[in-house]
Amino acid sequence: MSDGGYGISPASASTAPSTPPPDLGDVGSWTSAAGHDWLVLADPDPEQLLLAAYFDYGLVDEPPARLDAAARLCGALRAELQRPIEVGVGEVSVPEVAVELEPSMLGLRIRGRRAAVLGAWAHLGELFTRPDLPANAPLLPRQINAWDRDLATHAGVSAMNLADMPIHGPDGEAGRLLSCELLAHLDPRRGAVRHVFITNDPALVGVGWTADPPAAAPPVRPPVYLDRRPALVLCPPDDGVVLSATATPGADAYVAGFVMQSLIAGMLDRMDMQARLGYEFITLRDAFYCCFALNTNDGRLGGREVMAVHDAVVAHPQPVPDPLIEWALTAYGPSAAVDDALRLRTSGRAGNVQPTANGVRRALAEIRASVHLPLRDQTEPLAEQAGYLLWKHIDEPGGDVILLHDGPQHRRDADHPDAIKLTAHQIQAHQFNWVYRGLPRRWHPDHSAGFRWVDSTRLVMACYDPSDQYLELIDDRLRTVSLYWDEVVAHPQLRTELERHGIWRLPRGTFGSIQ
Repeated sequence: MSDGGYGISPASASTAPSTPPPDLGDVGSWTSAAGHDWLVLADPDPEQLLLAAYFDYGLVDEPPARLDAAARLCGALRAELQRPIEVGVGEVSVPEVAVELEPSMLGLRIRGRRAAVLGAWAHLGELFTRPDLPANAPLLPRQINAWDRDLATHAGVSAMNLADMPIHGPDGEAGRLLSCELLAHLDPRRGAVRHVFITNDPALVGVGWTADPPAAAPPVRPPVYLDRRPALVLCPPDDGVVLSATATPGADAYVAGFVMQSLIAGMLDRMDMQARLGYEFITLRDAFYCCFALNTNDGRLGGREVMAVHDAVVAHPQPVPDPLIEWALTAYGPSAAVDDALRLRTSGRAGNVQPTANGVRRALAEIRASVHLPLRDQTEPLAEQAGYLLWKHIDEPGGDVILLHDGPQHRRDADHPDAIKLTAHQIQAHQFNWVYRGLPRRWHPDHSAGFRWVDSTRLVMACYDPSDQYLELIDDRLRTVSLYWDEVVAHPQLRTELERHGIWRLPRGTFGSIQ
């Protein structure tokens, strides 16, 4: 998806699987009409009709070049479909419209009085046929992740892990056109994206425009997950991250996450860490990703605590007692089963939506075998001792340091780099501790006070801040370097070298408030 388009190459895609849909027991049943999958929920309500559509497209599929297209589309659809609809003589009703934009799925639910829901559903079909959305559509709020940089090691940089950066993509007419293109791409009758329809009334299977069959069999998207080996990943100390891991998607992995949360929380309690422990899970189609991080800043989580948890829960775990597994299984109810079944069927993948104790134990073993830990002084030895991948900078020889200042008094603020260094694979921004020495006495850089760097061969985005006039470069592991452009312009050779790295050919974003 690096070209910013929606295409899936034939070599990486496959046709729809022949596996049966997940069994939901008494909760719902599956059927098909005109080549479309339908999930019929067993909760008929004559007063509250439900029609919904879910698509195998999410934030992980939105490249930097199309940033905000899906969020703007969701906001526009909610506004368009919640318009009052005439349901009788002189009587109108407003359907309840909910939109969901997840890492690997986009969903739209319409609920309300029968005539209002059917009217909004018909309007949705019209919008697919003639994508025409307002230019000032509000964006759906972004979902913040606990460890964005770690997600980038799994699936690259996308709208999923740019969520907590104040970057927005094209707006105005350019943004509207991107959203209209996405809406046309999602049209179920086009057959470009796998989808599932939902209703609570069997009589509405194949209603309206869904009676038109898709023009082609939707492909199954290729895996986005890159590597399941244990790794050490950069993470700010104040983020409170303990560890992340992956497992095979499905109910067993979801329940195993609750077990792992309990085990980690118990270990933190024994170390007098009083902060609550959060459990974040993200389904990346072929990988169930879970991350455990402190919910509050009550206690500082250092490398010592992370290693203590790793040793007790991952490296040398005690047998998990049966009552803990049974307790975790009670957290899985009918709504969770429907969510799992929907994700599996929408993505075209097989899986179990009824967890078992043995399945949970297998998922726990997968989690322990794929742990990612924050990179700290205390955790780094695991790279040699246990073979953990080390997501750290590449040590490269050569490259001249180009000083941007002749002393600390010329800095605007502490965020400005003192120097830039270019190597074969890196753009580094250095800060120095300065000393005042020599005759005549002048400021000299004494030693490095730290630096930031990006892999210049794997850049994915260039973001401009119009107020402070700096350019931030982002690579495919979400590493960033800020370049203050007036300082770069003052060094023509530096500017030439940076432009040679192709920074102007990168997708562009803009820093600032998001509408």
